Amino acid sequence: MVDIFKLNTVELEALVIYKEVLEEGKRFPKNFWVKESLQTKGIKVRCRVLTRYCFENISGLEVNDLPKYNLKQLKSILIKYKLFGMIQRVFNHDILAILKNAYHEEFRTKILKEWMWSKHGIWNDANAIIEAVHDMLKKEGIKRIEDIPQVNWKEKLIKHGIYNVLSYFDWSIYSLFNFVFPNKFHATDFKYKIKWASDDSLENAFYYMHKTFKKKKYSLEDILLLTTTDFRKLGLAGMLASVFDSSTLKAKEYYLYKTIGNEEHLKELQDDIEKLKKKLYDQKIKEKLSKVAVGGYIYNLHGNPTLYNYIKRHAKKHNMSINDFISSYGFIYKSAKKDVKKIDPENIWSLRKQGLTYVQIAQKLGSNPTTIMEMCTKHFGGDPLIPRPIEDYITVQELMNKYRVDHKTIMKIVYRNNFENHTTIRFRYLKKSEIEPALEEYIRTNKHHQFMVKRYAESRR
Repeated sequence: MVDIFKLNTVELEALVIYKEVLEEGKRFPKNFWVKESLQTKGIKVRCRVLTRYCFENISGLEVNDLPKYNLKQLKSILIKYKLFGMIQRVFNHDILAILKNAYHEEFRTKILKEWMWSKHGIWNDANAIIEAVHDMLKKEGIKRIEDIPQVNWKEKLIKHGIYNVLSYFDWSIYSLFNFVFPNKFHATDFKYKIKWASDDSLENAFYYMHKTFKKKKYSLEDILLLTTTDFRKLGLAGMLASVFDSSTLKAKEYYLYKTIGNEEHLKELQDDIEKLKKKLYDQKIKEKLSKVAVGGYIYNLHGNPTLYNYIKRHAKKHNMSINDFISSYGFIYKSAKKDVKKIDPENIWSLRKQGLTYVQIAQKLGSNPTTIMEMCTKHFGGDPLIPRPIEDYITVQELMNKYRVDHKTIMKIVYRNNFENHTTIRFRYLKKSEIEPALEEYIRTNKHHQFMVKRYAESRR
């Protein structure tokens, strides 16, 4: 029984109002159930005390007496003693939820837990089952049969207070809907683990894989290359673990051959997978080489460090030189050193003096920028456009590091004063005697620069 001496203030106030409703014929205050209905988490305290008081103090029912009644009978008791508003507004006619709220701790015990999922004496009639399921579908707004498997029916069955109907179907969602809609579904249409524990688990697995692969429009090659991660992304992780011991090879074997552990089939399958991997591997390498090839030639890879390291790594993997590895894919590798003999340095000098960049010169002479740069260094001591001695010149990056100014500021000073400005493939050279005094003057007189330097220094403290 509810001991009023152990109740808190909220519970006592609720009980006083409830007694006035019962004894004086009053109604519950207008907003009495509003706060309870808005509470989404935790115990609804007022509902708990009134439910227990109704059952225990008024009806004389103990906790252990609850399993003797079904949900309809318990609902009728609550209605009889003026708690219909709670049933309707707070719990939306979910009697089981009312009981779990009132007897939260007790529902953890064996008696109430087993009773919660028992038949409650409701589902003795097949027509009652069909009627209840159709009514639930109507309330959920589901009109098409094909949409049924996509819903989390465990939650919906609990929501509508009919979860216990599953006790007649060995707790199988599929069996329930197959009973209501005969031959409209397959066990694998419903995403519950039970289908992988049945006697038909292998057939269920085949059906589900076939349906999934067909939906994804997978080719045979796609299926052969599936990894454990791929199975997980496809929602097949449970099947893989339960039916095939987490082996993708076993799953593929059964799907393609309808066998498990057949040595001949396994060897054939492994050979096909290795051949396909080799094919795709070769395609990937060839695509990478094709992107940088000029005709049938691959020029100095050092100009593309990412590709060079990639090719070098895979060549080493096959115990091959870079030349031989590239040749195996139908290309000829030409390093910068091989190109030197074929290009006249005088042509480079002439074209560079005309203002062409290394890239443009390389295109014109059928070479590559790295080769052109190396030949300039070898034959001219550097870029032909850079006056000698080179020590009289400084790069923009060096100026940035030395004077702590940005690139934009330096170039603004260069263009404003029409200073010497020599551009190479990698650097921009400026005459020291021109740019350095101008930069020093800028740093000394520019207030904005001084302000920014000061602010930076303060932030570093």
